[in-house]
Parts: sequence; structure tokens; C-alpha cells
Amino acid sequence: MDRRRWQDHSAFIIGVWLIASPWALGSFSPDSVPLGVDAWNVLVCGIAVAILSAAAFASYRLWEEWGNLLIGIWLVVSPWMLQNAERPLFVWNAVICGLFLMVLGISVLRNAKAREAL
Repeated sequence: MDRRRWQDHSAFIIGVWLIASPWALGSFSPDSVPLGVDAWNVLVCGIAVAILSAAAFASYRLWEEWGNLLIGIWLVVSPWMLQNAERPLFVWNAVICGLFLMVLGISVLRNAKAREAL
């Protein structure tokens, strides 16, 4: 087993949360059609993170970590890039999940670089 498995599991959990968060935070309801950009953003990012993390379970390459790192960066800046920062709950959700993904990705990439140096 690879030593970075805990980061992959953590990223997968974040991806599942991102998928569920539009429902958990109340964005998807019968009277909220069409769906907001903020809800679609976290939903699509969550699906991508879950797929990348699931791929990391079977593959021991670093491209999945780079993908999660880039998605994390996007999540942190997306409320302002999409000009949709008027819903604080979704802003905080995106920023916190994005920061967690960035920390997880950086920790794996840093550990991989340290192992190469040995």
C-alpha cells in the first residue's frame, strides 16, 4: 500500500461533501430553478475530486494530486471569478473545501519530493 492513502481518502470525502453540499446547504429546492452557478460549481468540482481520488486508489501517480490541487485553487477563487459571492454559506464552503484540497495536494507532492531526494 502506498503511504499517501489517507490523503486520497480525505480528498474523496471532500469530493462527496461537495457533491452533497448543494442539497445540504439548501440550494436545490423546488423553487430554486434555474440552479445557481455556485451550486453547479461545487457539484461539478465535487464530481471531479471524487473521480480523481477514486483513480488515486488504483493508480499511484501524482497527476491526481495535481488535479485536486488545481481544483482546490479554483474553489478558493471561484466565488469571485464567477461573480457569485453574495451567498456567504456557499463562499465559505468553496473556500474551506478548496483550502483542504490544496493542503492535501501539497502534502502529498511534498512527501513525494522528499522521498525522491532520499
